Amino acid sequence: VDKDGIKSFLDGLSYPLYFLDFETMQLVIPEYPNSHPYQQITFQYSLHYIESENGELKHKEFLGVSGEDPRRALAEQLVADIPTNACVLAYNRGFEKGRIKELAEMFPDLADKLMAIRNNIQDLIDPFHHGHYYTKAIGNSFSIKSVLPAMFPNDPELDYHNLEGVHNGGEAMTLFPLIKDMPLAEQEIARKNLLKYCELDTYAMVKIWQKLKELSK
Repeated sequence: VDKDGIKSFLDGLSYPLYFLDFETMQLVIPEYPNSHPYQQITFQYSLHYIESENGELKHKEFLGVSGEDPRRALAEQLVADIPTNACVLAYNRGFEKGRIKELAEMFPDLADKLMAIRNNIQDLIDPFHHGHYYTKAIGNSFSIKSVLPAMFPNDPELDYHNLEGVHNGGEAMTLFPLIKDMPLAEQEIARKNLLKYCELDTYAMVKIWQKLKELSK
């Protein structure tokens, strides 16, 4: 544990603080205008946020309608949910920044707000990449699926294996486009499972950030 390194990272964050995670699908045959084979189509996000120091942890989310192009509705809700110039944390931020840039190029009327969000994204993976925190349990990967169980080895609330139906991004990507063809009751279960999975991704980020704060003291 490099307390000074962790503290330097945390000092670069500010309130309100938002924790953002996207889910995407890649269709072999494009179904929507202005898309191409294997393009990452963002259909879902989870957003935990804290408005001030010691403030209440709150949550917002978006999940598109299977069979419909989700991008416009997602972009509109994203710019409504995240204030301009808010500090945003993602885990391995290149993915979220790439998707936001694509949305900004697709929807010029939302571009300024979308790019403001993109330009304020910081990366929660940095303290691990830079060696400020390491334990043998992390192994050779700094992905959140490796870091989270290493930091919280006995917390069932943070165990992806305890989720129903969706345990990783690949399963989410596969499930979403299939929902439109399911019976209504199965659709509701599938949507619930997608929401729970994505919510855990950002809640995991919150827990990692809180743990880093404790370690820095």
